[in-house]
This record gives sequence, C-alpha cells and structure tokens, in this order.
Amino acid sequence: MKRILFFLLGILAFFSLLCSIAASCVTNENLMKQGFLQYAQTGHLGVSPSRYGDYAQAICAYLDGKTAVTQVSDPDTGENKNAFSEKENAHMADVKGIVTTLKIIRWAGGGAAVGALALLYLKSREKKSQFLGSAVRGFALAALCLLLAATGLAIWGAVNFDGLFVTFHKAVFRNDLWLLNPNTDLLLALMPLNFFIWYAGEMLKSMLPVLGMMLLIIIAFLKNGKTQKETEAK
Repeated sequence: MKRILFFLLGILAFFSLLCSIAASCVTNENLMKQGFLQYAQTGHLGVSPSRYGDYAQAICAYLDGKTAVTQVSDPDTGENKNAFSEKENAHMADVKGIVTTLKIIRWAGGGAAVGALALLYLKSREKKSQFLGSAVRGFALAALCLLLAATGLAIWGAVNFDGLFVTFHKAVFRNDLWLLNPNTDLLLALMPLNFFIWYAGEMLKSMLPVLGMMLLIIIAFLKNGKTQKETEAK
C-alpha cells in the first residue's frame, strides 16, 4: 500500500513541477515575442513585426489572468481595441482555462505532495532510513513512468508533430474553435505550426532540469538497491 502511495505522490510532485514550467512558458511574453519574430506571417492582415511585442504582451497578460480581455492599442488613435475576432477570443478563453488548470495543479498538487510526505514522515513507525528508502523507490518508479511517457511524446513529435498537435487539440478542447485559418485569423497567422514546434522545443529545454532530477532519482534508487544486495551477500 505504501509503495503505491509513494508512487502516486511522486507522480503528483513531478507532474506539478512540469505543469508549473509549462504555465510559465506559455505566459512568457518575451519568449512569445521571440517566436512571433521568427515565424509569424501577418503582413496580409495589416500587422507589422514592430507590433509583435504588443500582441505577445496582450496574449500573455490575458492567459495569466492579469487582464479580462486581449486588447492592443490602435496605432492610429492610441485607443485599446480587441486584438482578435470573437471566434479567436472564444478559443483564447479555452486556452486560458488550460493555463489556469496548470497553475492550480502547480500549487495544489505540489503542496499536497509536500504536505503528504511531511505527514507520512512524522507519523512513520518505521526507521527514518526505511521511510526514505520507500519514498525514493516510489519516486523513482514515478520518474521512470513519466520519463517513458515524455520520451514517447518526444519521439511522436519528432516524427509527426502535426499528428501530435491535432491529437492534443482534439483531446483537450471540446469544440473546433482551434481550427483557424491563417489567411483570415490573426491568431493563427501569429502562431503557425512552425511556431508551435519551436515553442515546444523551448518548453522542453526549460523542463530539462526537472527531467534530469528525475533521472538522478532513478540512478540513486538503482545504486542503493545494488549496494543493499552487495551488503546482504556479505
């Protein structure tokens, strides 16, 4: 029972860290602006690259819950106006819901994992070393499962990112508002498929420290198991 509990706590803890990084990347306006400058094609919609920073700031502020609507200033009048159409704004609302969920998991999931571990440690009737060994085992198995899943997704994305992209959207969104046209919809002209490929790569780079920590826990567990076997053999 405890093995399963530590495994689940490991999944919750690591997943909370990954969700935290994902939320931070999605709401990083400097990163988003960098992506716009590299991949956006908006000339046919009357938006010049000099305004990409304004759009990145507006999008990230909205997704981060700092503003109620996505607005940019009109270059001619200086007045604020909606950045996108009603359909695009409806899709942005769906995306904001996902970001909000990521942030909730970051705090609630991470806090629950830490709190549960502390409580289990204080109430443990076993020796503290045994408790630590059980915790490391559970977290190592959790890390292994998540790393295998991440590797599978990475391979899928490398081989067929378009397929992964479509599958993700069908699984996450309960409508087809994400099916936009880059010729008429500014949101998709700002974020073509190549933008998402690049953004996913940047997000993966940001997650490398956590993925490395997960790998180290697996190595520590394997080495500890080997040491115990050698000790028992003697």
